[in-house]
Amino acid sequence: ETNDEEGKVMVQYFAGKNELATEQVDNLRLVVDEATEIGIITDPINLMEERSRLQIVLDELWNQPEERFREIASNYKDLLLSENFVGLIRERLTAMADRDLEALRRNDESMKEAQEREREILGQLVVYAQALLKEARAIGAELEAHQLEIVRSICKVAMDPSHKTEEETAMALTDAVRDMRPLLDDVFVAYLKYAVAEEEAKLARAGLLDDPDHSQWLFVLKIVQQGVYAEIAKGINRYIEHIWYVLRMETPRERKLLLEKVIDDMPTMDVRPFVQVVDNIVASLGDGVKGDFDGVVPLGEMTNKLLQLHRDVNELLPPERIALKSRDADEWAARQKKRLLEHRKIGEQRLQAARDNEHLEDEIEALGASGEIERFD
Repeated sequence: ETNDEEGKVMVQYFAGKNELATEQVDNLRLVVDEATEIGIITDPINLMEERSRLQIVLDELWNQPEERFREIASNYKDLLLSENFVGLIRERLTAMADRDLEALRRNDESMKEAQEREREILGQLVVYAQALLKEARAIGAELEAHQLEIVRSICKVAMDPSHKTEEETAMALTDAVRDMRPLLDDVFVAYLKYAVAEEEAKLARAGLLDDPDHSQWLFVLKIVQQGVYAEIAKGINRYIEHIWYVLRMETPRERKLLLEKVIDDMPTMDVRPFVQVVDNIVASLGDGVKGDFDGVVPLGEMTNKLLQLHRDVNELLPPERIALKSRDADEWAARQKKRLLEHRKIGEQRLQAARDNEHLEDEIEALGASGEIERFD
C-alpha cells in the first residue's frame, strides 16, 4: 500500500518484480477460491492462519504454569483437530532440528533452552490432541448407535411375519427405505461403507470371511447397503438429468436461467441432495487433478461449465434459502430421528430389564417344572 499525491491509499500487487493489474489479482483469487473449494489445493489462507495460531498458542503457553495448560489449549481445539496440525508440528520440529545443527556447527548454545521449551509444549499439544481424538471417537460411537438404529428399522420390516411372500417383503422394504430417504444422508452412506469394510476385515483376520455361519451380520449390512444405494440412485439420476439439461445450454446466461427455474420448482426433499450432488460432481475435478483417477471421467471442455454450475448453485441457493426451501424436509427428518432415538431408548430399557431379571430365570423354570405356575400363550 502506498499513498498518492492526494493522500489516497493505493494498493499494488506484485509477483516477484512484476506488477499485477487489479483484474489479474481478482481472477487469481477466483481461481484459488475455486481450486480450494473443489479440493485441488489446500486452502493457503487457512494454512497460514493455522500456522499463525500455532505460534500464538505457543506464546500463550510459554510462561504459564503446568496447571493452566488445559485451560489455554482448550481454546484451540479446532486447531489441534485440524488436518494440518501434524504437518505444522512436523514443520516446526524440522526447523528446530536445522537450527540445532547450525548452532552445533557454531558451538552456540544460546538457543538450547528455548528449543527445549518449544519441544516440551509441542509434545504436550500432541498428547492433548490425542485425548481430543479419543473424545471424538466416543462421540462417534454414539453416532454409530444412531446409524445402527436405522439399520435395525430396515431389518425390522424385512423380518415382519405379516409378509407372506418374497415379493411382499421386497415391496415393503422398498416403501420403508423410500420413507426413510431424508435419513439416508452422506453420514449414513459413509457409515455403511465403513461398517462393511470393518466387518470384512474382522472376519478376514479371524479366517472366517467365507464361513456363512459367522458372516450373517456382514450379509445383513451388504443387503441394506445395496437397498439404500438403489433408492439413493433413483434420486441421483433425477438430479443428474436436471444438471445435464442445464449444461446443454449454450451460453452461461441460458444455463443460469434454466438452473434458476429448476431450483424454483424443486421439491423440499430434493434441495439438500441436489446441492450435494453438484458439490460431489465438482469435487471430482479435484480428485482427478490430484491423481486419483479411480472412477473419474475426463471432463475436458465441460470443466468451466461445471465450475459455473457450482458458482450459480451457491448464488441461487445460499444457506438461508436452502434452510427455507428444505424446512419441511428438515422438520420431517428431525421427527424421524427423534422417533428412532425413542425406539432405541425403549430397546435399551428392555435389554437392561432382561439383564436385571436374568437371575430369576432358574427360579421361574423350577416353578414351571413343579407345576406351581401356569403358562399362558
